[in-house]
Amino acid sequence: MVQKVKAVVRIAGREYTIRAFETEEYIHRVAIYVNRKMEEITSAQPGLSTAMAAVLTAINLGDEVLKLKDEVETLKAQINELKEASIRKDAPRAANTNNNANTSAPAIYDVSRKGKR
Repeated sequence: MVQKVKAVVRIAGREYTIRAFETEEYIHRVAIYVNRKMEEITSAQPGLSTAMAAVLTAINLGDEVLKLKDEVETLKAQINELKEASIRKDAPRAANTNNNANTSAPAIYDVSRKGKR
């Protein structure tokens, strides 16, 4: 069973103890990313309370997530279209190869043995 990892991180000048089923390094990466986003918000609007900065940061991060999910879905759809186009492109070639092999393949004779019995 996977154990929870505990990490102490600093976001917006406060320490938080985070427990997760991820590596400690990953938890710190997430915390650093969130902290940088909080710093962007507070530097753009210095008079915000920590709570308001946190809400605006959450809204910005939610926006990023939704846009990235849309992009992933678009890319998945494009991949599927390319796969289907590739299959359609290869299907006639495979059909022609099979038909030609059965109907128009030349007969092969061993000429060196013909007539020598």
